[in-house]
Amino acid sequence: MLLNRTRTLGAISGLVGGALLLAGCGQPAAAPQNTQGNADASAPAAGIAPGEFQPGKPAGEGKPSAGTTAGGQATGSGQRTTGAKCTSSDFKVDLNVQPDRPGVLLMALTNKSQKTCDLNGWATVTPLDMSNSTIDAPTQQVEIPGSPTDFSLAPGETGFAGVLIEFGDTGDSNTFVATGFQVGVPGASDAVNATIFGTDGTNTGNGGLYAEFPIKSMKVGSLQPVAQGVTVFD
Repeated sequence: MLLNRTRTLGAISGLVGGALLLAGCGQPAAAPQNTQGNADASAPAAGIAPGEFQPGKPAGEGKPSAGTTAGGQATGSGQRTTGAKCTSSDFKVDLNVQPDRPGVLLMALTNKSQKTCDLNGWATVTPLDMSNSTIDAPTQQVEIPGSPTDFSLAPGETGFAGVLIEFGDTGDSNTFVATGFQVGVPGASDAVNATIFGTDGTNTGNGGLYAEFPIKSMKVGSLQPVAQGVTVFD
């Protein structure tokens, strides 16, 4: 496969169920990004408490965002924290390849704004080709791990959803090769490019990872305040 790129790629980082992940030449493996917003972003992975969400970790190892419970309730107050309907640009979006689970991605949306944001429903996930143009791949919204949950994210807090990609044959006209994804939050008219994390911590945000996904179709789960169960597809 000819990769039309401006820089030379190094060794193959991983081939996950048909998804090609290449690590950039001379790029060290990046430390997993802190998407919780409650720890020093420069802290090494070893300093992350057991059970805290980390890119590349299975979804079951996530935990509630700081200051909220699984029901989106503010801890210690008994009152749900309400906020505003935010735009997609208020969030940083990571898509984390799940080890030994072909086609499964854990989506993490971190509120990078200075306001509390309300979420309820499904994020839109649109594949992008090498020219950054959108790809019209069949996509289904599914109630996994359940129906949508109305919850709020304070600045620095993270919400989650699962994405399942059905891989196809690149020789099939119904298969679309994606090198990235654009994500929009419910009710917003804008969308942002997601950062893809490999299982070794390398990512597309710093040029350390090149990813290709031969997509036949996709399923997107509902947004939830915790990571447990969001990638448990049938």
